[in-house]
Amino acid sequence: MPKSSMPCRKTSLVKSTMRIQLFDRGTPKGKQLFANIETLCKRLLIEQDPEYIKDMTRIYSQGIQGSTILMIDNEVAFVDKYPSSKELEIIISDFLK
Repeated sequence: MPKSSMPCRKTSLVKSTMRIQLFDRGTPKGKQLFANIETLCKRLLIEQDPEYIKDMTRIYSQGIQGSTILMIDNEVAFVDKYPSSKELEIIISDFLK
């Protein structure tokens, strides 16, 4: 019996339409967070590229305040936090359920 490819298939559960947006003014921590998000999206085979948005008026107009805001599928994932790559994977995985 050939080796199971189940670990690879796990990524097929990812919504291909998952929309990830990071609103940040271009801070060093925000840029690093976005780099981690991009790496994670590639590893999880998320089809839609994450967006890095410096125009904070777009998010402020929705009544959401903060310096760095992560939105996943139009829901606030976190505000002004800079999670590790492992924590970030858990956050994104929670939105896949």
